[in-house]
Amino acid sequence: MLTPKPAMSNRSPVLLIVCLMLFILHSSTGQSIAELEKQLPNASTKEEQWDIQYKLAKNWLVDDLQKASAYAQKATQLAVGMQDKKRQAEATFIQADIALRSKQPLAAIALYTQVRELATAVSISDLTIEAVENLHRLTAKQGDYKAAYQWSQERATLLQEKSRRYADEQHLKHEAAQKELGAQKTRENRILLAVLAGFVVVLTMFYYARQRTNRRIAGEFAEKNALIEEKRRRSEQLLLNILPRAVAAELTVRNKVAARRYERATVMFVDIVGFTHAAEKLQPEELVAELDYCFSRFDTIVGRYRIEKIKTVGDAYICASGLSDRNERPTDMIRAALEMQTFLQKLHATRLAEDRPHFEARIGIHFGPVVAGVVGAKKFAYDIWGDTVNTAARMEETCEPGRVNVSGPAYEIVQTEFQWVYRGKVAAKNKAEMEMYYVTLD
Repeated sequence: MLTPKPAMSNRSPVLLIVCLMLFILHSSTGQSIAELEKQLPNASTKEEQWDIQYKLAKNWLVDDLQKASAYAQKATQLAVGMQDKKRQAEATFIQADIALRSKQPLAAIALYTQVRELATAVSISDLTIEAVENLHRLTAKQGDYKAAYQWSQERATLLQEKSRRYADEQHLKHEAAQKELGAQKTRENRILLAVLAGFVVVLTMFYYARQRTNRRIAGEFAEKNALIEEKRRRSEQLLLNILPRAVAAELTVRNKVAARRYERATVMFVDIVGFTHAAEKLQPEELVAELDYCFSRFDTIVGRYRIEKIKTVGDAYICASGLSDRNERPTDMIRAALEMQTFLQKLHATRLAEDRPHFEARIGIHFGPVVAGVVGAKKFAYDIWGDTVNTAARMEETCEPGRVNVSGPAYEIVQTEFQWVYRGKVAAKNKAEMEMYYVTLD
């Protein structure tokens, strides 16, 4: 084992070099700022003034937020006077960063929102995406999870649009390259015909050159096609993270999705118990991370049983099966619910040992007909409707924490496959008394 003294002696030269490099970098930055401030009075046009003000704001962003803010505000005013929304968006983005570093989240949110509007108006997609990402993080830290979810959805839509634009650009480039290849082949053929009338030796040389060129171009196109296919696959995967495969395929082909009725669907509602209490004890980042950890595990479980996740609403998780030719019995849904409760029980024990807040869940399951589809033209989402959905929600509301509450219709189908505790007829909100059963954990 190395002793502390040799380790320190070995690292000393490295630390010295790093400190020297940082000093040189800081000195060069200072000279750059001095040169820019010297150039500012001599700037003859508003464009030159804006460029210098903007660079000064960026250079002061690390060392002096007050000076950076002053230059950023001047740059913004110049951009407004020039009616240049692109420059205004870039300067406002620096102001938003300054507000964020100054721990003024509300001001940062307002400025990033303005950046998003300006960048969208002039089609600066990268700046729009960056502003939306910052809005998503800030609203999540502020505890505004509804707004954070909306910004997250908008970010997904922007990334999808960006991927589609990139695919279109690559397609156009591919077509142009194909035309160029055709033109090149035509020129080569004419050359070959001309040479054919002359010298066989020259013809052989040009033929060899043609074959080598074709192999090179074919190799380049193979690489470009592979890149286009990879981008297409990523875009398709992004869409599949939002919609079921069949729905995504229909939306891609027809640009719309027809609503469908499923007679043998099973709907499950999962509601986190103690979420409000945990929110009082945890920081917003910790709370969101804990909820994300639980819901990610739920995603893994329902994916293993080929169950379709519908959505999350706050601390509620909703999924359904029987929305295709598979899983038309509640068996897999009940098994998934039992796995979720087992996971939460183990997590409960771990969090108690760590003296940290923990979650429990109520789970309700009902079997019956639903209508599923996609509504709206923007920020679309796959959803289900019908009395079966409402009844599943009532099953969850009348459930005890840590249990799985199953309705009578679902019980009748799978009663021999699990162990049950009959609860009798229980009153539910806006419903007549309903037979309910607890399914027991193994």
